Amino acid sequence: MAAARSINKTYCSAKISTAYAHVGLFDVESSSLWIAKKRWGMDPSKISHARMLKGGSTAGGVADKDRFICFWFHTPNSGEGPVHGYPIEWDEAHLLIRLDPNWSYSTQTFIPNTDTRRVEKNTDQQFAWGEKIFDAYLKAGLKHATSWHMVGPRAADSMFYLRRVEP
Repeated sequence: MAAARSINKTYCSAKISTAYAHVGLFDVESSSLWIAKKRWGMDPSKISHARMLKGGSTAGGVADKDRFICFWFHTPNSGEGPVHGYPIEWDEAHLLIRLDPNWSYSTQTFIPNTDTRRVEKNTDQQFAWGEKIFDAYLKAGLKHATSWHMVGPRAADSMFYLRRVEP
């Protein structure tokens, strides 16, 4: 499994937790999820996604990150303010998943806006991966009302409150 070679297991766990706010990576090749571990002196919601990979740091990334979808899991009251101007109810839990209509995680290539068919197909694929990520959190046993969002580079590329569950 290529992801296991790239993941920095000092900072990551393959076991999904809903007990604390954290960042995570989804490997599109293996469909595996990795989350930042809760460790001494480190806030798992503030670890950079690049740090979760071997060779990455807080200041810089690695090329391998381009095949991972980044996401953020917020427990109630662990986030603040609007996202791209959209109001979020931070007294509940939220799963925010990066959506990039122009980046193909599978082929690691840029898709120009002029190729609308490929951009739409790519967005649909990322949405399907987002469903897998959200379903993994459902299986992990959500303890709070939780909403799923796909957050693009601009507000127009984002989809808010796609799904909401109450345990």
